[in-house]
Amino acid sequence: MNIRKAFFWLHLIIGCIAALFIFLMSATGALLTYERQIIHSAEQYDYPQAPSANTQKLTLEQINTIASTLEHKKPLSIAIRNEQNAFIQIKEGRKTLAYLNPYNGEHINEPGLATKTFMRKLRAFHRWLTLDGKFSETGRWVNGIANIIFFVLVLSGLYLWLPKRFNKRAFKQKLTFAKSYPNTNARDYQWHNVYGIYLAPVLAVLIATAFFFSFKLPGNTLKKVVSNDAKVEQLKASPLNNGTPKSLNVLFENAINHTPKWQRAQFTLATKPMDKIAFSLDTGTGGEPQKRLTVTVDTQTGAVLQTLTFDDLSTYRKARSYIRFLHTGEAYGIIGQTIAGLASLLACLLVYTGIMLSWRRWQNYRVRKAKLALETA
Repeated sequence: MNIRKAFFWLHLIIGCIAALFIFLMSATGALLTYERQIIHSAEQYDYPQAPSANTQKLTLEQINTIASTLEHKKPLSIAIRNEQNAFIQIKEGRKTLAYLNPYNGEHINEPGLATKTFMRKLRAFHRWLTLDGKFSETGRWVNGIANIIFFVLVLSGLYLWLPKRFNKRAFKQKLTFAKSYPNTNARDYQWHNVYGIYLAPVLAVLIATAFFFSFKLPGNTLKKVVSNDAKVEQLKASPLNNGTPKSLNVLFENAINHTPKWQRAQFTLATKPMDKIAFSLDTGTGGEPQKRLTVTVDTQTGAVLQTLTFDDLSTYRKARSYIRFLHTGEAYGIIGQTIAGLASLLACLLVYTGIMLSWRRWQNYRVRKAKLALETA
């Protein structure tokens, strides 16, 4: 058995073994392509409406007063959006304690809850093969192993794609679709080859980044290999012993003064007066880490003391952020999402054509074996 034939049988056997799981991951990945936009649209549909055109939104001080009435053990943070009628979110760490009407401070139901629940369960199935939205160690391992097999399929597929003879005609046959095909087997073979070669680079990135979700080793290895030290350390706040801090509204306005395109903002509420406050601003879709920045403001003077951008983070944090959002394509905005989504959708076609080619091969083998048995009988 030569090397090419060995690669072929490896490709065929492991492809059939992991086909179902690869198909499920690819199909759910395609459905999750515009998850962020879908959830955002559902939330917008549930935004509170202003009582009148002249109604003013609550000040940050008023929101702070409302937030302080909520039971909490950790410091609270306020998340706001630069959108008309957008809700105010009160958080304790990652946990959301309340959604507030921006005009009267009343508690409202979680906007877009039904859509969020559906997407959360779909995402859980994509990651862990669960239907209830809960984590499954077994599902994570099954998908992780299927991802490894998928990666081997991409690499072995690249080798098998190479024509036996390196000439223009041979490469053209491997890179383009024919106008017609003599049979479905020829069509599936051509689709498998042509789509496979064009999808390979994108799929390699999607699969490689998925390793970080399935296994701890890639993340731990990355942490050891690259620097964990930030280029610029964030200024730390200290208790304010003398003087009076300016209002949160003034401090926030100063923070966004040079970032007019901000979309989302979040800041932590201090339990006592501090000399500095940091505002985390996002000028992108929420999935573009390179468009996030942290602005630290002097609470007494209102002066901006520091602006940290994505480039100021440690190499490790930058790498992990890119890995997280490269997997969904969000790191490159709507275009990146679309490319990742199309690659996931067409990966389903690769699974289908691969299985059909294997099935017909097995059927032909059975026919040949039956004929041989009759001839030797």
